[in-house]
Amino acid sequence: MNSLFERLRYRLFHALCVPAIALSGLALPALAGDVLYATGGCGLYTVDTATGAATQVWCFPGVSMYAGGLAYDASTDKLFAIGVLDSSSGTTRLFSIDRFTGVLTSYPGMGSNVNLTSGGLAIHPLTGVMYATGGNGFQSTALFTIDKNTGAETLIGQNGGQCCVAPFGFNMNGLGFRDNGTLYANGFTLSGMSVPDYSHLFTIDLASGLASDIGTHGVSVGRLLAYSGLAFASNGTLYSMGSISSSQNGLYTVDPATGLATLVGDLVLPLGCDGGLTFAPDGMPTAYCTAKVNSQGCVPGMSFTGAPSATNPAPFTITATNVLNQKPGLLLYGYSQASTPFQGGVLCIASPLRRITTTGSHGSPVPIADCSGSYSIDFNLRIQSGLDPLLTPGQEVDTQYWSRDPASPAPVGLTSALSFQIGA
Repeated sequence: MNSLFERLRYRLFHALCVPAIALSGLALPALAGDVLYATGGCGLYTVDTATGAATQVWCFPGVSMYAGGLAYDASTDKLFAIGVLDSSSGTTRLFSIDRFTGVLTSYPGMGSNVNLTSGGLAIHPLTGVMYATGGNGFQSTALFTIDKNTGAETLIGQNGGQCCVAPFGFNMNGLGFRDNGTLYANGFTLSGMSVPDYSHLFTIDLASGLASDIGTHGVSVGRLLAYSGLAFASNGTLYSMGSISSSQNGLYTVDPATGLATLVGDLVLPLGCDGGLTFAPDGMPTAYCTAKVNSQGCVPGMSFTGAPSATNPAPFTITATNVLNQKPGLLLYGYSQASTPFQGGVLCIASPLRRITTTGSHGSPVPIADCSGSYSIDFNLRIQSGLDPLLTPGQEVDTQYWSRDPASPAPVGLTSALSFQIGA
């Protein structure tokens, strides 16, 4: 170890090789903001969860997704939807949507006796398996799994019994997974068609496909909520579209324990209330954790430009400012957040850690000692280099700069941290 910097790297490596600290009960901020997407009308929309107002994002001519489901796949950072090509309106098929570019990919048609166009679609948050509901020639709809690579469906089982002993004729039309893997559905039974009991919230058994009634939505106008998709926000709030009147549609919250719906507001646009709903991260980095005050009394800052991407050649630059001049440093990154006391500051990333060396902080020339230094790294170069196979679309990444601070009692500097999710 002939160089100072190599000795520092060796010291940092051994200092950080400590057992992982349990973080249960520790409140950490979310990765980024959640965006609520909806299908219906002309194509893809975003919906304001505070007001209910919808905004059209992309229109897909020749494709109908006015009903059916919508789901977000974190592993590919893409949306999936169920619909039909207008040129082949009798054939249900899966579509993938790049929400940033509007590129729509159509999968092969499903079986001739399968109709998922008014059913639901959702991806299990723990296993990544895609589930759908829809008709397969019986009075009650059925639960299917959908292959995300081929678009092919596999039957699990019917959602309920057939005619004529109540309850019968289960029709599950919208799906949404809770973060614990419980599958919820909007729907109705043919034996409970009287308003307001027509539109109910259900749960569905993933092994058998059988639906269990939770309770009525309590809405008695228009198309109700029975045909809308469901989406859980990261804070646990359940959302559904539904009718406000015979001519107006809105956004609702739904109580997962009782099924009762509460109006948020008018969708404004003619989106309808039969489409899919899903949340997806906005992809932009968020700041978290606390920087260590350095020996010059400065608080280092973290910032970024661009967006993290597995394919976009544009840079995604992570920058530290207000750091000591002419000092070596490292960008630390990992795959989950922490808040661990370390060297007089806080280590904001959980083990295992990765490191990217910098070229030094530059700034004022020695012997001046001040906070004119900075570090800057294009993290997209790291993502796209293939050096770390975990840096794939949908992966959470948490970053923090470490630097040398010889005048500090614990001779290291630590910035605050940035957390982000890699885009496609």
